[in-house]
Amino acid sequence: MQEARVAYAHTYRAKQLEEQSGIWHQAKRLTEYVTTVRDGVTSLPPGLERTEIEEWLTFADAHLQRLSQSTSTPKLPTPPKPSGDDLKPFLGHWSPYGPHSY
Repeated sequence: MQEARVAYAHTYRAKQLEEQSGIWHQAKRLTEYVTTVRDGVTSLPPGLERTEIEEWLTFADAHLQRLSQSTSTPKLPTPPKPSGDDLKPFLGHWSPYGPHSY
């Protein structure tokens, strides 16, 4: 059971790592896009189109700020206490509920 708990914790943390990496890549990709839009808006004359794009950029900046905050301080996550069903994939043919349970 202890080995199954260790394997469960490792799998949980690896999944969290993948999610954090995905958010980081998403933020990086969006930042590049928003920067390109911002660079292009400077060539537009004052008017409705420019105003609408600037409003969109304000929203995009706020969204990117939230994404950046969620990826700014990576730390080792603490997995939740596993249930018997959570441990099943790591126990092979053994039951998490005891030797007489199936």
